Amino acid sequence: MTWIALLVVCLAAIAVQGEVPIVTRAEWNARPPSGPMDSMEPPLPRAVIAHTAGGGCADDVACSQQMRNLQNFQMSRQKFSDIGYHYLIGGNGKVYEGRSPSQRGAFAGPNNDGSLGIAFIGNFEEQAPSQEALNAARELLEHAVKQAQLVENFKLLGHRQVSATRSPGEALYTLIQQWPNWSEQK
Repeated sequence: MTWIALLVVCLAAIAVQGEVPIVTRAEWNARPPSGPMDSMEPPLPRAVIAHTAGGGCADDVACSQQMRNLQNFQMSRQKFSDIGYHYLIGGNGKVYEGRSPSQRGAFAGPNNDGSLGIAFIGNFEEQAPSQEALNAARELLEHAVKQAQLVENFKLLGHRQVSATRSPGEALYTLIQQWPNWSEQK
């Protein structure tokens, strides 16, 4: 009987491979939005890669704490209604749910409309994110197309292309220029 249980566990593990591990707002203990947000109609034409430029994280507890810290900062200090990004990527290789892709982000001023905001947690000016985080981001982009959050031929941009910022950091910016859908123009 135990070999059947082992077989079921192995088959379940195989079935889960290739799926993007998304940590929900409830799982990272997000605050509810403080007010209304403008809506957008997916699928969106652009994905914008940013970094949070603060502390990084490498495990579930630290990444959830960084998510709460960022949300508190953006809601309290920057007066956003919620965390500004749609998704964030932890050094643990997990994707963290931010605001809904059907709500306009708060990370690129007038360029928020039509943009799916994806931020890597940490500062990637000099050092690239972990391979697990990079893989998660690429899988997330594929997932977003499959879920009709992004158009199939979306443009991939760095945050600095749509805002006056150094984000996503030089090391990460250099890497994403090699990814599929990279665009020099917004």
